[in-house]
This record gives sequence, C-alpha cells and structure tokens, in this order.
Amino acid sequence: MIINNFVQLQLSNKELLAYKTKLNILEKKNIIIPHEEIKKNNYITKDIISHSLIVLGVIFKSIGKEIICKDEMFILDGHHRFQFIIENSLNEYFNVVLLDLNNIKIESHNSELLIDKDTFLKKIYSENILTNSLESNFFIEVEKEKYFLKNISSINELYSYKKELMANNFISPIANDKKTKKVKINFTSVTSGDFNKDSIFPHKSTWITPRFNS
Repeated sequence: MIINNFVQLQLSNKELLAYKTKLNILEKKNIIIPHEEIKKNNYITKDIISHSLIVLGVIFKSIGKEIICKDEMFILDGHHRFQFIIENSLNEYFNVVLLDLNNIKIESHNSELLIDKDTFLKKIYSENILTNSLESNFFIEVEKEKYFLKNISSINELYSYKKELMANNFISPIANDKKTKKVKINFTSVTSGDFNKDSIFPHKSTWITPRFNS
C-alpha cells in the first residue's frame, strides 16, 4: 500500500515510527485485520469516529516522500469503530495513526479477581498441570506470582482459557493504568508475531502503548 499524505508524529519512544494520515477504512477493509473480538455496544457514533484516531500496526517497507507498507494492517485501537464503519458502509476518510508493528509495546490487559484468591488458586490447580518456566512459556500471574501451565500449548489456548474465566465471572478486565484494591490477574503477553488474519483473541486481551485516545 502507498500513502502520499502523512505527518510524522513525535513520540517519547524515539525508535517507534508513527505517522498520522487519513484512510478510507471501508475501501481498505480487506487488509485491515482485527486482533481482538468486540462486544456489542451502542455507544459508537460517527461523531465519535470523526473525533478520534483508529490506530493500525503496519510493517513499513520504505519511507520517503511516500510511505510504502505491507498490505496487512492490524487494528491496535479502534475495533468497535472499525465495525461501525463497516456495518454502516461509511465510504469516507477517517483519521488513523500508523505504528511500526514490530516496535509497539504489547502487554497483557489487566484483570481483577472477582472471587476469593484462595478459591481461585484451587480452581487453577484443579484445572491445570502446574510447572515451571523451563517447561512452559504460558502462565497466569496472580499478584505478581506466576503459575506456569504445562497443559497449555499455545498463546491462543491460554487466551481461550482467559475468555472462559471472564465469561464465568471469575475475573473482569481493568485498564492497565487504573488502580484496583482487588487482586490483579495477568497472563503471558501476546506478541505482534501472534497477530494473523486466521485467528482472533478475546475482548480485552492486549494493552498496547502508545495510546492516542485516552
């Protein structure tokens, strides 16, 4: 994809390339790929989209008088706005930020525990084979203590388990920049290499910085 009109953004992370431009989201929908599921809601409006930024992770091929990037753009922030544009066939240009996909910071989206900690740990022990970091890369972190799971074999399987925990009201998402008095729960972080068009993570799986709509 070639982009001619853009403005470079200056970020605190000098190594992270960021450019603001306008894209016809509807026209580019086949190369714009969500990485998280969405929840149905009624708060998105065209006015909200017009006054916010859809953030896309891209792989830059070259940057000069024009930007050339791979025809594969992952939504980092704006999944609900993207869906609203597609469902309402808004055939116009909207503000977007293009970020270097390989240099963004991806953390696991925080959750807080909705049940007693000991009860939760008993559940984890009963449903998983616990091991150490030498045998598994996948963990659930409870108040900074990591419980590695030998029976989890992929990042998608781990986040399917997280989705199950959320659906059954054991945990609830909370913004990473928000404090809580409840027990904080976390998971092995997704990486940009885990993004692909054939799989999608549950709602509130990732916390990606920098953020532009806070």
